[in-house]
Amino acid sequence: MNSKETDNTKATEKDSVGLRVAYLTKTLKNKGFGQISWVKQTGSTNTDLLEKTGSADIDRMVVIADFQTSGKGRRDRKWVAEPNSSLLMSVGFLADTEKINLGVFASGLSVATCTALHSLGFEQARIKWPNDIVVSTPPDGEQAKLAGVLAQSKLVRNSASVVVGLGINVHPSSLRDSVPERRVVSLSDLGEPPDRVHLAETILSSLGDIDFRNSSFWDTYRSLSETIGQHVRVTTERTALEGIAIDITKSGSLLLEDNEGATFEVTSGDLISLRLL
Repeated sequence: MNSKETDNTKATEKDSVGLRVAYLTKTLKNKGFGQISWVKQTGSTNTDLLEKTGSADIDRMVVIADFQTSGKGRRDRKWVAEPNSSLLMSVGFLADTEKINLGVFASGLSVATCTALHSLGFEQARIKWPNDIVVSTPPDGEQAKLAGVLAQSKLVRNSASVVVGLGINVHPSSLRDSVPERRVVSLSDLGEPPDRVHLAETILSSLGDIDFRNSSFWDTYRSLSETIGQHVRVTTERTALEGIAIDITKSGSLLLEDNEGATFEVTSGDLISLRLL
């Protein structure tokens, strides 16, 4: 075996996927993660993990891919990215539905991603409710999407397997025009992009430090929110609302106050779209 494969020399995205996995496994060994895998190509990292539902091994299991042929975003939208242009990663969780709200895991990955990006010098990254990572772009300050988070779950009695996927644009892609969002941005557009192995390590390390049952978690989420305080239009399955986003509840719902002072609670599961006014 090559000596490089036996030490903990920092791996990069130029190394083999085996070296990347070995490095991340050793570096993150005290962060509570299960098996970490990195593949060159797959249909969907979320689907790969969902196939393991029902197994205790899924808890904190991580799957990363250089390319997805069937990546998805919210509401079955396609997640489009060229090979090696994005960090495409999913993390699995096992949860007792009587003890924890399942939505916290998607919010947790958003918080971990935003916190990691700040530590890497991308302080402009913020969370657009419920879980997109956005930045305000000049000259008009309109929000551009940097990353998306998608959670899927399977329930068996009181136990749930939750898989949370992250797609973050690292390098510009010629496919960005086919994405339904009006504006898309990559880390390369904002500064010197981190190596994708280092980016994965930083995000997972931040995620491993989160205590989902601690009430301070939602305080951290609120501090990173780009939505609270904004005048927004929210479209749901049943209605459309306009008003000021005033808070995020401990279950992850958005509280909206309309022009008459009435307060409405919107859950992420009902959301079709949210845009600034």
